[in-house]
Amino acid sequence: MMHPQLTIGWLLQLLMTGLIFGSLCWGIRYSPQFSLVEERLQHRIIRQQNNWWWQLVATAFDPKALVMWDFLLAGLLVVQGRWLRAIYVLVMLASVDAFGIWIKHHLKRQRPATFVQATPTYSFPSGHTLGTTMMAMMIGMLFPHLLICDLVLLGWLLVIGCRLTLHAHYPSDVFGAVVLAYGWWIGGELLYILITR
Repeated sequence: MMHPQLTIGWLLQLLMTGLIFGSLCWGIRYSPQFSLVEERLQHRIIRQQNNWWWQLVATAFDPKALVMWDFLLAGLLVVQGRWLRAIYVLVMLASVDAFGIWIKHHLKRQRPATFVQATPTYSFPSGHTLGTTMMAMMIGMLFPHLLICDLVLLGWLLVIGCRLTLHAHYPSDVFGAVVLAYGWWIGGELLYILITR
């Protein structure tokens, strides 16, 4: 018998995120037209801004900074006596980041030519967006207060805006990161429910 929280809706969402993410990976890897169309779209729709504000957002939500935020969240959960959830938030961010890095090095998608950077890195999926989306979902689930959720949503939107307006990523890099984080979160929640039931 299925656990009452393991609904068919969750399983369908997990399957859909896998299909969408897989399709994006296939398009990036095997269809030069996909990247060409997206590059043209990006230049027409998203005006590049490289000002101090977007640089500040990029720094505050850098994947390395998110590790610090994740440890702070885990520490808060330990103080509240929620040890299992503390381990959960550490494992979830570390595992999704590791998988995101593996995908980046497997697909080797170059960043937009208009992005100015010190050292070249790969583009798909967006590490900033991936980590921030995962953190936003975990915080929203663990602390479902309206003000907290509003602040988390604002931070998440700023990160997406930052990655696009800096031309650090193509839209599919950001979209793919959101889809991957959402699917990873669903899978993590299903696993957590199975372990703790």
